Amino acid sequence: MRGRELAWLILLIARVAGAEPRIVLVELRDAPALPTLRSQVELHAGRRASVRTVTARDLDPMSYGERASQLIASGEATVVVWIARVDRGYLVFAAGGWPGRALVELVHVGADIGDPEIERTIALKIAGLLDVVLAPGISAGAALGVAGAEPRARWRIEITGAVVREPHERGRDGRIAFGASRAWRGAGWTIAPGLAGYWQPQTTVERDRGRASITELGGVVAIEAGRASGPVQLFARPRFVAAVVAAAGTSNDGRHGDATVLAPYVGLEAGIGRAVSDTVSLGVVAGCDVALIHHELVIDGATIVDLGRLRLHVGISLTVAL
Repeated sequence: MRGRELAWLILLIARVAGAEPRIVLVELRDAPALPTLRSQVELHAGRRASVRTVTARDLDPMSYGERASQLIASGEATVVVWIARVDRGYLVFAAGGWPGRALVELVHVGADIGDPEIERTIALKIAGLLDVVLAPGISAGAALGVAGAEPRARWRIEITGAVVREPHERGRDGRIAFGASRAWRGAGWTIAPGLAGYWQPQTTVERDRGRASITELGGVVAIEAGRASGPVQLFARPRFVAAVVAAAGTSNDGRHGDATVLAPYVGLEAGIGRAVSDTVSLGVVAGCDVALIHHELVIDGATIVDLGRLRLHVGISLTVAL
């Protein structure tokens, strides 16, 4: 699998994982008739969102929180919104997937401002809530004034498709990597130690002295330092790589040879990530690794391929927070 194919695979997975958020507007007992609220929400959401209206006029809005939480837990909705009539206006409530608290009061709306302004006000509040829910690294509780809404530490799974360039004889190749990390957040910063493994499939190197096929498997130990700016995350990862390189070669006069070696590297990877949903982000990464040992494939004293010491990579990463 080459770098371009890996990139398309990552983009396809990101598109599925980052499906548009689902907003459910529930019309309960004594709720006002707001015929354009759905279109107002779609207008002000600032992103593609699925908005649908459910009528349940026999249910009490003050006791609807449990049912709304069930809709969130089942995956039927990203945000559930309903309205309760109170003295001199309405209370607008929303349920979302925030550990420790699912029910949040969004806004008190006075009835004297008129239906068009009520619809606009509610739609803007829903759009603001959606931005909070879908932005990684931002505490929904802090944004909405709710204590203890999100954990400060989360497990993350990452898949990366990359193109590797070794300026020496090996040239360019594709790579796919899988990693897991534990991320701690605080004051806009993220610290995340992690482990990863990668596969660099067989590539053939042809030179004047002969040809060789090379396959590589590797393990990575890294620690990430990141800085959040809204939904965007900048990060850098110092890393240590232990690679198992298997090479088999044939010289031009027909002699054969093969070897499997352990190749240690040290390097640095940096990148930028952007949220596509509340738990999924898509990013671009680039890095450089330097071999601690210089390896060559030699057959009867003749070097068939020199693996060099420096290599660069650039790719697309998909990260899922658990």
